[in-house]
Amino acid sequence: MGTTRSDIAVDEVVGDDLVPGAPFRGTPSEWARHHLRQLLIVGSFFGMIAFFWIDSGSLYASSVNVENLINGIPVLAMMAIAVTVVLVLGEFDLSVPNVASLVCVVVAILATQTGLGVIPVLIVGVVLAITAGTANGVAVGAGKAPAFVVTLAVGSICAGIELLVVSKIALGQTSIGLATLPASLQDLSLHHVFGFQITVVVLVLISIAVGLVMVVTPWGRHVQAIGGSEVAARLAGVPVRRTKIVAFALTGLLAGVAGILFASGSGYYADALPPFLLPAYAAAFFGAAAVGRRGFSVPATMFGALYLSVLANGLSVLNISTWVTSVVQGIVLFVAVLLARGGSRA
Repeated sequence: MGTTRSDIAVDEVVGDDLVPGAPFRGTPSEWARHHLRQLLIVGSFFGMIAFFWIDSGSLYASSVNVENLINGIPVLAMMAIAVTVVLVLGEFDLSVPNVASLVCVVVAILATQTGLGVIPVLIVGVVLAITAGTANGVAVGAGKAPAFVVTLAVGSICAGIELLVVSKIALGQTSIGLATLPASLQDLSLHHVFGFQITVVVLVLISIAVGLVMVVTPWGRHVQAIGGSEVAARLAGVPVRRTKIVAFALTGLLAGVAGILFASGSGYYADALPPFLLPAYAAAFFGAAAVGRRGFSVPATMFGALYLSVLANGLSVLNISTWVTSVVQGIVLFVAVLLARGGSRA
């Protein structure tokens, strides 16, 4: 009752190991190799913490540093969740950091140079982000254009509009300081719950919501089915075009939220958010490698974001040059892709 033929067909697609969420199947030796990789990744995480702790002494384990570490995760994690949605779909979105940056500057300017209240300002930012995401979705889903090229183009458009908006900043500056933002917007970062910023709470709530949507709703199962095999999903009756449009729109929305979270904690700075593209994908791929056969998922991505944040924080505590962090993140992404590919063949 209430179960359609297409739902049954999608269940069959999911059950045939065509999507990352399928259970692991293989020989005992393959099962051992599969879980050995997981143990090595998780073990390296705790080993990394132990190394930083021992090398830096009490500084790394101090409550202040731990709070700084956790409070610094939301923007990266939100972008990583955004790209995870389309990765499950089997696509890429390279416009995420540019969408976030555009929303960040628009929110900052409207909040400081107009009489609009914070709520209307945030609504404008959210609508802008969803519009950019929907444009990607329509081009990819309905227009059947390659996501790599389309999202790169939309990202470039957002970057251009951002430059136009930046020219409207008072006194021709390229940044808007946090202190000039309304207190109600700053409260997301200034107010704390159990020692952590409200942005962390927002991240946790959104990650739970998106994670559940991707797993328990028919739309989420459709996304997984398309990611496993678009042809099979289409034959099973999955509305591929609509599912892709909604997925990219959701990705745009999450990118916009990342921009708002950044503005609430740092204000706006030109070229501050585009560099998050590599870490966001590194977090998603590394999380997928950590859970092996289950592939891309919100919980896995959260682990990947935590891993990279711990790594960056530890290198910062040890006063390692910034360029080293960038190189290490690139290495992590390189290794994660290899591990994820290896896991898919296990």
